[in-house]
Amino acid sequence: MEPVLRNLAVTMSEVQLTDASRKLVNNGVVLAPARNLPTYLWSPTGAGEYPLVVFVHGYNIGPLQYQRFCSMLASSGYVVAAPSFPLEDPSRGNGLNRTDLPNEATDVSFVITSLESDASQYKLEPSKIAVVGHSDGADVALEIGYEQGLADPRVLAVVSDAPDPITSPIIPSAAPLLLLQGTSDSIVPYSSSQSVFAELPGPTYYVSLVGADHLPPIAGGTQWTPVLDGSVADFLDATVAGRGPGRTALVSELGNSPLVHLETKG
Repeated sequence: MEPVLRNLAVTMSEVQLTDASRKLVNNGVVLAPARNLPTYLWSPTGAGEYPLVVFVHGYNIGPLQYQRFCSMLASSGYVVAAPSFPLEDPSRGNGLNRTDLPNEATDVSFVITSLESDASQYKLEPSKIAVVGHSDGADVALEIGYEQGLADPRVLAVVSDAPDPITSPIIPSAAPLLLLQGTSDSIVPYSSSQSVFAELPGPTYYVSLVGADHLPPIAGGTQWTPVLDGSVADFLDATVAGRGPGRTALVSELGNSPLVHLETKG
């Protein structure tokens, strides 16, 4: 295993991606002939190749509200791509519609394909891909990891922070899951992540942030923020990048805080 990377210098950029094969439709009304996906990229500044992490934002919020978190992941040795979803990001002006989440899972696969088609330009290490999502984005991360008809086999690991319960058929998958949620989440009931943990067969690492709310830990500036950051970086290092002591050390790493309750399966 290679050594972990932390505190790398990071560069932010934006790339315009458009899936011309699918229309943008809201409540049966065609809003655009294609799905435009402006995507923010956070990349380590130095030379080298790095695994790709696609970050999926939540409802009524855009990717830039997660800039701190995405930059942190990039500083740990990842290229982080955060698309703006046309019916979840209010800045897009298309209205909001949560029923578009399955289309967002297909958007994520499109983003992966688009960036991998020019991997050298984006400094991507081939075939090392993860998806991380928060809130509605956590639902999308589960869809692309495990849902029948939407799962993308290129995704090696999934991080789902504060998801809703799974309601669609799932497929067998070896992709490990890091499941996170604050026990005092005021937006998504904490029982939701408990349901996901019970539903998926594993391998799953379930990190409960004891006393934490919905957005503040990932947005930053809370006592849980370093715990969440470290958990995600350690998990991706062990499962995707091949860095650090590996999966056998994940339990001690993820559960080494009084602010965390850790359960595992699979």
